[in-house]
Amino acid sequence: MQPIKIFNLKRAIIKIKQILDEDKIVVIDDKNTVRIFDLKELKLDGGFKINLPDSRIFANNVDVSKDGSKFAMTIPNKNKVAVWDIPHKKMMYNLGWHKGEIESVAFDPKLRYVTTGGTDGRTHLWNIHTGKMVGSLAPHADYVTAIAFSNNGVWCATGSYDRTVSITNISSMQHLYKLRLHSTKINKIKFLSNFHMVSGDKDGNLVLSDYTKGKVIKRLHKMQDEVVDFVFNQDEHYMFAATKDVKIFLYDLHSGDVISNDLMKTSSSVSALEFVADLNYLIVGTVDGILYVYDLLADEATLKEYIKEENYVDAYALVEKNPLLKKSQTYQHLEELWEEAINKAQRLLEAGKKSEADMAVKPFMAVPSKRLLLQALFKDFAEFEKFKMLVKKKKYAAAYSIANKHPSFKETSYYKLMEEEWEKAFNLARQLIFKPNQEEVVQKLLFPFKGIPEKTPLIQALVNEKEIYQVLKHKLASRDFEGFFRLIDRYPFLASLDEYQKAMEFGHKLLDAAREALRSGNYKKVLQYTELLQHFPDLKEEAKELQEKSNTLANFMSLIASKAYNQVYEYVKKEPWLEETEDFQKIERMWEERVAQAEKASAQGDVRYILETLENYMKIKEKLPKIGELVKTAYLYQILSKIKEKADIKLLERGIKNYLKIFGLDEEIKDLIDTIKKQYKKEIDISHMEEGNKFIWYKMHVPYDIFEEMDED
Repeated sequence: MQPIKIFNLKRAIIKIKQILDEDKIVVIDDKNTVRIFDLKELKLDGGFKINLPDSRIFANNVDVSKDGSKFAMTIPNKNKVAVWDIPHKKMMYNLGWHKGEIESVAFDPKLRYVTTGGTDGRTHLWNIHTGKMVGSLAPHADYVTAIAFSNNGVWCATGSYDRTVSITNISSMQHLYKLRLHSTKINKIKFLSNFHMVSGDKDGNLVLSDYTKGKVIKRLHKMQDEVVDFVFNQDEHYMFAATKDVKIFLYDLHSGDVISNDLMKTSSSVSALEFVADLNYLIVGTVDGILYVYDLLADEATLKEYIKEENYVDAYALVEKNPLLKKSQTYQHLEELWEEAINKAQRLLEAGKKSEADMAVKPFMAVPSKRLLLQALFKDFAEFEKFKMLVKKKKYAAAYSIANKHPSFKETSYYKLMEEEWEKAFNLARQLIFKPNQEEVVQKLLFPFKGIPEKTPLIQALVNEKEIYQVLKHKLASRDFEGFFRLIDRYPFLASLDEYQKAMEFGHKLLDAAREALRSGNYKKVLQYTELLQHFPDLKEEAKELQEKSNTLANFMSLIASKAYNQVYEYVKKEPWLEETEDFQKIERMWEERVAQAEKASAQGDVRYILETLENYMKIKEKLPKIGELVKTAYLYQILSKIKEKADIKLLERGIKNYLKIFGLDEEIKDLIDTIKKQYKKEIDISHMEEGNKFIWYKMHVPYDIFEEMDED
């Protein structure tokens, strides 16, 4: 595949990010030049350069917000991250509370936070509007090398040199789990929908996992070098992945296999990828500064040309190489042409016109995937004249035997005629069998079908156990599906009757009605439908799932209505899919609005405002860690403010003592103790101070001012 546009930026490209709802991308190189490209016009649309030390290649030390309004980058040797306003081309603020270099940075998709991960193993959450820290995630034992957020902004994943991935619910600051998915440094993490994520490491391993359960779903085909970047197409069926090679690997996420590694090649090592869904563009950045724009459906024009020339060999080879073409209308047209050709060939073969049939499918005969099908078809029809003659002479037993050997015969008009004759004879026989003195007529009607394995049980049952058919018909009419399918289970041959087909059609309608009732929130109807569906063996499992989901939603909505929020959040913890319900999202939006206000107060050290604003949430167990983080950071900023004012050391000691009593000794308070030591040239002895626990902070007396006198009990 050839790119539709190439831009030479001359410096290594380290980040590419599409701007939300726009056909534009932000591109950043290692010289910290920010460029905006218009993909519809395929031209540069603005940019600016930042005067900072060069950024590292093959790292996660730069990110762009989803709306393209901000970008964050680590400042080498400063233990800081600079956040810039892209439209106004100005720096907003520096972030930094790390002991050591910052290794990774990421914005959340709701534009609330920027997250930083450091060589100190710590990950801090910063309010994007105030530039102040509002929380810390569970630490790693080594460098934090990758950070990612779920699409709904609820979950944050951090990866590390310690080979683990840590998952935190940002809404509650509840640490879900830390899982060892890899055996080496984690280079990249990205979330998918349906609670899945992909993580890639230094050794080329790619792991698909369920991040709510901490469970590996699939280990994808290993790459030969360390994973640099990967992106997904719009329905997440395919993944494009890059190593420090000049190739782009195309994965099928359903199978975990590599479909192609030669779909496209670059002039040097790939350093960044982005997929633009609306345009079906893959954007590739390289170490030598080349930005490639690939239209993944650009091959559609070539495919059209192949079809026009009836060059189906190259057409299907092109689709195999670029499976994304299967989503194009041109490919659908190709498949329609194939169906038309094989159906025409079958009709011609049926009419005895083999040479014309050969011509009808000749363009497809050289296509490997079609050749075997066609060869089987022509081989079958070598005996078609014999089959046709047997049908005409009503020697059905022999005709069915040949049709079973040659399945393509079952699509012919002669086979269908034979089946129509059977249905006509059998249905008439079913009517006559209950009338007096009709046994001989019934025997005569069914005689041509004797000796046919698939018909014999039906005939024997009609002659010897004729009541079965009446019972089956009655059970269907009375909708006694339990008895109906029990009878089918006992006499499997009954599944070939019209009654069975009618029952299954009714079952599928019930299933559709149950799905619709679930969507509309009519849980009572769901239960009615699924209770009935429990008797349908083939539909039972899906009906059970709908029933369980309905019960969960009914209970969940009842808890919301009664404002039993503790139980609401417990439910969501057990069933993460409830996050997507509109009622829960309304609750979360209210929470987020309050949190946003409280975070501004936290930056000012205003504990009173935090506790008053979030007072109603103090009763919700799930929210206490988040509130605790805000109170904690407010205290940290109170102490930091006093350090900057060069307040009396005794006052600072009291603040440290009170902080330890409530939250215990953590890395952030250790930092401030070290700062006091450097600035005041004096140690603060904490060995005699009482230590609390951040998990039960709310059980303590929480002062508005960390420096006030607290009771000793």
